[in-house]
Amino acid sequence: MNATAQRTRDAWIALRCQSGETSAFRELVAEMERPLLYFATKLLADEDEALDVLQKTWLRAFRTIHRLEEPQYLRAWLYQIARGLAIDQLRKRASAQRLEHEYAELQTEANDEPEFDQEDVAAVHRALDKLDPHVREVLLLHFLEDLPIAEVATIVGCPEGTVKSRLHHGKRLLRTLLPGETQ
Repeated sequence: MNATAQRTRDAWIALRCQSGETSAFRELVAEMERPLLYFATKLLADEDEALDVLQKTWLRAFRTIHRLEEPQYLRAWLYQIARGLAIDQLRKRASAQRLEHEYAELQTEANDEPEFDQEDVAAVHRALDKLDPHVREVLLLHFLEDLPIAEVATIVGCPEGTVKSRLHHGKRLLRTLLPGETQ
């Protein structure tokens, strides 16, 4: 489904949910549960915590969908909710300073842009688990969910330039983590 058709479908589901149609919310859950769970699992690197975040995401979405002003951005809104809850969970596990410090170290590395080839999907998924959550989330949203940089920036709450930088560093790190790759 192309992006315009997807946004139209999302808007239709969102409007039906906002009008109180319970079957629309069931449709939404059926369509978005797996991608949101995968996103949360990759951000948290813990499936149990991701399931908790997913449950909280659906509760918050159900309670606040009437506030969604741009129904065509339903997906981005759901990812924002899941991301916020996952970040809260991460903060419980580790201090925000440590996460920022790890990200700062990534920023200081060289600026060369490597080629990235996804030959071994399993190895890529294992390598994703090793990345800093800030980097991991932009890679997931941009490459696996095929969201444009502008939407990724909206979801993660940072400028587009930061998203581009995180994508660059994430690809470089993945290249070093994948078997058979050289630096």
